Amino acid sequence: MSVNDEGDQFPSVMPGDEGGQVPASMLEEGTWVTAAMLREGGRVPAALLRAEQPAGAVFALGWVMAELFDPRRRVSVNERTPAFNPVTQLPLVADLAPDPKLVFLAAELSELLHWFPALHRPLRLVTAQTNKKRRAVAAENLATAEAADAADDVATATAAAAAATVTGATFSETEFLDAVTGLHQAVLDQFADDPERISAYQLGLSLSDLVWLPVIATAGEQQSPTSRPSGLFGLFARSHLATVHTLLSGAGKQLPAGAAAIVSRSLDNWADWLDVNSARIKSAGADTWSSEADVVLHALRVQGWVWQSVLIADPEVAVQPGMGAWVQAGSSIARAARATGAVILRRFWPLVVVALAALAGLLYLVISNLSGASQVWASLVTVAAVVGSSTWGLGSGVSSALGGVGYDIWNAAKLDAAAWGVTWLPAMTTTTAERARLELRGVAMPQVRKNLDIS
Repeated sequence: MSVNDEGDQFPSVMPGDEGGQVPASMLEEGTWVTAAMLREGGRVPAALLRAEQPAGAVFALGWVMAELFDPRRRVSVNERTPAFNPVTQLPLVADLAPDPKLVFLAAELSELLHWFPALHRPLRLVTAQTNKKRRAVAAENLATAEAADAADDVATATAAAAAATVTGATFSETEFLDAVTGLHQAVLDQFADDPERISAYQLGLSLSDLVWLPVIATAGEQQSPTSRPSGLFGLFARSHLATVHTLLSGAGKQLPAGAAAIVSRSLDNWADWLDVNSARIKSAGADTWSSEADVVLHALRVQGWVWQSVLIADPEVAVQPGMGAWVQAGSSIARAARATGAVILRRFWPLVVVALAALAGLLYLVISNLSGASQVWASLVTVAAVVGSSTWGLGSGVSSALGGVGYDIWNAAKLDAAAWGVTWLPAMTTTTAERARLELRGVAMPQVRKNLDIS
């Protein structure tokens, strides 16, 4: 237990309250809290909270913290076509403007820290600022409504807008980011003695960085390493992906069963695709983005949302592969079998040559020393039977030796199919040569609907 587990209390209805009392609603019939679990004063041990914490919660905490710290990650991932119209549509989470999105993320953060009472104190510093932002958003909505109701009353609309501005002026971005930094340090201290949790938390940060750090610098914006194609390639390089793979495997039970292996394989699919298509992302002779780079980065944002959904067991994202994913998995097995056969021939070609030479010599002796068609054909049948029985015996022995790995091969095929089922690659037209290179690497190109997809 870490040094921050002071009190080991169950949080109250509003995260951040020091009392740690179990809410009355939790004691109703049908809930998981029983009298035997309670301490004196209605407190619950931290061990019980760890047991009841859902898989993916710590990863989600890291992902939300990364979104809170970087304003760019609060923008919409999806660009609707046709565009979202706030006059006739209620927004989805992805449609929220940056300020309402910040308020939503703060509410999500409070829900996630429900499982970690020792972190409620640093959480208060964050929510103190987000509550100000919440009031500003509410005042702005009120101003908009009053302006709509009294469109002919310019004074009313102006006063309401001024009230919204005054209310929002108290929010401090600097103090907010300082509070998020302090909460981050408190989370690291809290999970210092729990390898699985600290791996899951860092995975949320790292995977969010992988998706959001590569950007295209706008006009007048200062260039940074991540605003160049080399930054994207560096994030998917073998050395950096090894860190992400390690965090995935180290998170253990903090992630849904099987999710780590699926996302790990999907990451490799993206790395292979970027390796083959690097010339289409980077301008020739310079470390600058090509005209098609925006399509790639947008697809990467969407892919990040899919990875996040898989790792938090989002029911809206199915990890059961479709038929296309199974076809790709079957193709991968065929390529693996072909490569294995080629390796065997390359390593043991002298034995193959000796066996073929011996068979050719035997056939030559049979044909040259026997007379009559009946004798030749009888001898050839005898030789074929001997060679066939020997080959069958050898094949049976090899099949028996490989039979034990059949189950592992089937599991690998299922994993490959599941990974392709959640892999979202850019929809870009390719040449025949590029398709051949992708096929050689085992990369499945997405189906491009030329009349619907915009590339």
